Amino acid sequence: MPDYTDHGDGLHVDGVTEGRPADVAGIKEGDIITKIGTCEIKEVYAYMECLGKLNIGDVLPVTFKRNGEIKTVSVKF
Repeated sequence: MPDYTDHGDGLHVDGVTEGRPADVAGIKEGDIITKIGTCEIKEVYAYMECLGKLNIGDVLPVTFKRNGEIKTVSVKF
């Protein structure tokens, strides 16, 4: 669940639903998503545009910040 506020440093995750792709991949509330595949994510609009290009079953790396540390996980969309 995205935080719709434009922070300018990525998409802030406001919540994660149990059993959904982000949860399965280990993304948590408070993480800041900065990249999905080759899409740079600066705010919610870039996030939504990127999601619109995906197909069901795509597996892409998702890069995010957690407590100042950069992490990358594979997410099956």
